[in-house]
Amino acid sequence: MARLAGIDITSRHVRVAIVRTSYRRVAVEALLESTLTDEASIVPALQTLLGRTRVDATAVALPGDRCFYRRLELPATAQKELDNVLAFELESSIPFEMEGAVYDHRILARPPGPKPVDGEGAELVVFAAVSRTNHVKERIDIVKEATGREPDSVDPGSITLANLALVVPELVPPGILGAPPAPVAVLDLGSERSELVFLDRGEPSFARMISRGTSGLPQSASALGRELKQSFAAWRAVGGAPPEALYLVGEGSHISGAEAYLTAVVEVPVKQLPKMRLEVAPSEEPRLPSFAKAIALALSNEGKSRSLNLRRGVLEQARSFAFLREKLPLLSGLAAVVFVSFGFSVVAEMRALSTERALLDEQLKATTRDVFGEETSDIARATELLEKGPGGEEDPMPQADAFDVMVQFSKSVPKDVVHDVQEFDVARGHVVIQGLVPDGTDAQQTAETIADGMKENPCFKDVKVSKVTQASGEKQKYILELNIQCEEKKKPAAGAKPETKEKEAAP
Repeated sequence: MARLAGIDITSRHVRVAIVRTSYRRVAVEALLESTLTDEASIVPALQTLLGRTRVDATAVALPGDRCFYRRLELPATAQKELDNVLAFELESSIPFEMEGAVYDHRILARPPGPKPVDGEGAELVVFAAVSRTNHVKERIDIVKEATGREPDSVDPGSITLANLALVVPELVPPGILGAPPAPVAVLDLGSERSELVFLDRGEPSFARMISRGTSGLPQSASALGRELKQSFAAWRAVGGAPPEALYLVGEGSHISGAEAYLTAVVEVPVKQLPKMRLEVAPSEEPRLPSFAKAIALALSNEGKSRSLNLRRGVLEQARSFAFLREKLPLLSGLAAVVFVSFGFSVVAEMRALSTERALLDEQLKATTRDVFGEETSDIARATELLEKGPGGEEDPMPQADAFDVMVQFSKSVPKDVVHDVQEFDVARGHVVIQGLVPDGTDAQQTAETIADGMKENPCFKDVKVSKVTQASGEKQKYILELNIQCEEKKKPAAGAKPETKEKEAAP
């Protein structure tokens, strides 16, 4: 669960909303408010409200009069180089250089319907917010001075109100009979100024700051209505559809007669913001409209945020460094835990290996005692006993096998005789070879010659030609039998030295 804080700073108040988010759940922990006397009182007020409160992330809004909003239509091919193209397009529409500016943007969803043919109409609609870098830096410094940490997000003006769609589903109305859903507008009615945003399918698509608020009502009502009507006309001028409704939030949303008057001015149903789908104490529910922007700011650090963040470029790098510096104690603690766990693992492994070594030593002692009559746990001594002990001179491989018989047989067959082997059988050391030679060849003499050659191998005993007969196909057949029996090597007596060593020692 994440603990998030949203800071809404107006000309008269500082409002802080602390919310806790989890999977499909948003709970309001605290709604804090402090009155301001001047700009110098912002930092002390924030220190009082949020100075000692631990949160995972914070967000603050930049005033709408310090932001520029632009809605651009670009060809689809511009998406590959959107950052470069967007910077060029924005620079031509703002009264300062882009080197001293930061901006963020969203690519808006295209309305349903056939796609434009290549070269006909724009396919990419981009909504961007721009501000001077020093204005954003001032907001960051205020929060840092008051809370000891930089805000994770600096939202431009009223754009942050789009996050209310996360807890107010009515801000994303469904379409009717396959038609695209109608947009809605949200007006934050403040005391000195108001901020307006149009949401198309839940995305911020157009925004304006209105220089009038509740201060001066009812005398200033006509001026407020005029600016609001001009803002609606500007929305329609960029191709926006008529809004389904205008929802009121902010400290002036409950002024008597506001809904009826504004409905007549903009010719759109004006309503109070529907109930937010979040957990909140019953005593705090009446304060939710006044804290709507603060709650929306807190949700800017949620994974599904629909707002924009002006912490870009050099400000984004500064945020990353500050974040690491702030998290350094936690990272150090985690590193210490990992190191200690590794140490415990090494010690446990060494103990396990030591126990295994002791067990193997005991097994070696028992084995050497049973086999050699001498108990030892020394590997070198056990190897020495193994070499000197019974069977140390024996070769586990047989001294002669069927392959050796075939090799010797091929050497023994006369080279001037055409010879075939009809059958070759080796079973339990007894070998039977049935050979064929053509008629006209002395089969008996050939068989005897082969038998004499087989006798040259000392492992072949009782070599004899048992039979010579006439075979079919003008061939003669003979049968040769022998036994494989190699003499065992004699072991030297205990303590006797090899013969070669005795000769070397002789004078």
